[in-house]
Amino acid sequence: MRRIVLAAAVLSSAVFAAPAQAALFKWNVDYTGFFAEDASISGFFVADEITATDGFVSGDEFSAWEWVWSGNSEVEAFTLSSSDGEIESFFGESGFFVDGTPNVPDAGTSEGVYISDVALIDLDFLFVDTFAPGAITSVTGDVLAAGTVSVSEIGRAAWWGRVLISVVAVSLKKKKVNQAWYPHNKQKTCKRSEET
Repeated sequence: MRRIVLAAAVLSSAVFAAPAQAALFKWNVDYTGFFAEDASISGFFVADEITATDGFVSGDEFSAWEWVWSGNSEVEAFTLSSSDGEIESFFGESGFFVDGTPNVPDAGTSEGVYISDVALIDLDFLFVDTFAPGAITSVTGDVLAAGTVSVSEIGRAAWWGRVLISVVAVSLKKKKVNQAWYPHNKQKTCKRSEET
């Protein structure tokens, strides 16, 4: 049990002692209420926490990103990510406010255009397009609709918390296995002693 507590303490201190420039934070983003048939765009971006000190994280500061189009009868569901796509901005710097300032489509700020070889998501004008061979379709959301763009932070502590829980769970499981094995091993040792 002492080893479990020690592991927890080490991980905990690592969370709070890590240098600011090395801490990556994740923000979840959801666009709801703009598209027909309750379709939506959801996803996330990851960036160094120091980039958020001014309340805005720009696209060129993203370490990773992903967008998921839920799909409707006009355009099938698909996913775009930084592993297979890139960010374009035709209206200056793109990105998201993370300080509570509303992120409003087509309102003078740019949330970016994300594109791959087969699909595109334009978060400025809520334009979704697929152009894979034989599946060229598109849909445009209503930027004037009473939709919602929510940006919520999933911080470093939350990620380390999951790691800590996993470490404790593995340690407890290992201890349980050792306890189950030890009495059995002790009985065998005693039996051999009696035979000799």
